[in-house]
Amino acid sequence: MVDFMFLVHLTFEPPPAGSPLPADIAFLISSCATRAEALEHITVHAAARPCPVVGLFLRCPDLAAAEAAADRLWRRTVDRYPQLGACRLRRAEVPLLLPQMIWTDPP
Repeated sequence: MVDFMFLVHLTFEPPPAGSPLPADIAFLISSCATRAEALEHITVHAAARPCPVVGLFLRCPDLAAAEAAADRLWRRTVDRYPQLGACRLRRAEVPLLLPQMIWTDPP
């Protein structure tokens, strides 16, 4: 079976009173990843508005599997690090991009 690389955004509720995502959130998530998630890389956009976002690059066979893996990984991370419970997940999904956002010239 062939796996593809997916970028899944973990989008969080706006933090109360402007408190930021923990500075070590990428490390905490990666420390909970298993081979099943095939996590390749994490990028954190803590200052994204209106909601902070953590991007997970995962190798999965399809989009649904990637989104499910990201959700499982986040839930496992919160179970292991209860202090992250204040970071309320709004959604775990692959962002949809318009072609003109990717290419400057028509493909």
